[in-house]
Amino acid sequence: MSFPWRSLFQSVQDDLEGLGDAVFGDRAERLLDGEIRNVDQLLHRTRGEHATARARRIDAQQSAQRTKLALREAETTVESLLARRRTGAAREAAGEVVRLQAQLAELQADAAEMELHEARFAQLQSQLKHRLRRLKHQLDTHRATASLQRAQAAVARRQPGDAPYPEPAPASAQRMRRAGRAAAGDIPVGAPPPVAMAALSDPVDGVIERIGRRIKQRSRTTTPPRSEQARRR
Repeated sequence: MSFPWRSLFQSVQDDLEGLGDAVFGDRAERLLDGEIRNVDQLLHRTRGEHATARARRIDAQQSAQRTKLALREAETTVESLLARRRTGAAREAAGEVVRLQAQLAELQADAAEMELHEARFAQLQSQLKHRLRRLKHQLDTHRATASLQRAQAAVARRQPGDAPYPEPAPASAQRMRRAGRAAAGDIPVGAPPPVAMAALSDPVDGVIERIGRRIKQRSRTTTPPRSEQARRR
C-alpha cells in the first residue's frame, strides 16, 4: 500500500528552502511577519501529517499482529489435517495460509513506510521550529533597532543651536576640566590672567607694572657680576 505523500514532502521541502533570510529595510518588519506566518503554517501542517503517519503506523502494526495470530492458527489447521491424512482439506487450509502471509507482508511494509514518514516529518518539524525561532529573533532585533533609532532621532531634534547631534564626549570632558581648573583658582572660565585683570581695572597701575619690569630686566643685563666688581676695587 502506498500513500500520496512523496509530493507533500517535496512541497514542504521546497517551501522551507524558499524561505530566505529577512532583508532589513522599509518593509523589513512586514517581510519578517509574512515569513513567520508561512513557517508557522508549514509547521502546523507538518504536525498534522506527522500525527496521521503515526496513527496509520500504529494501525498497520496492530493489524499485522492480528494477522500473525490468524496465520499461526491457519498453519496449525494445515498441520492437523495433514496428520489425519486429509490432503484435500489441508490444501484448502494451506491456501488460507498463503493469503494471510501476503496480507502480513503488506501490513508490515505499510508499517515500515509509515515509520519512515514519521521520521521525515519529525525532521521537518525540527527544521521549521529552528527557522521560526530565528525569524522571531530577527524580528525582535529589528524592532529594538528601530526603536533605538527613533529615540536617537528625537534626542538629536532637541539639541539647541545649530548642532543636530549631542555634544561629543571628548569636547564635553575638556569643557568640564577647564571649568574645574577655573573653580580651583576662583577664576571665571575664560577670564584673563591676574595681571591683565589689574591692567584692565587700573590703566596707570598697568603702565607702572610694565615699566618696572623693563627696568629690572635692564638692570640685570647691565650690572656686572660680583667677581668683576671686586676686581675693580
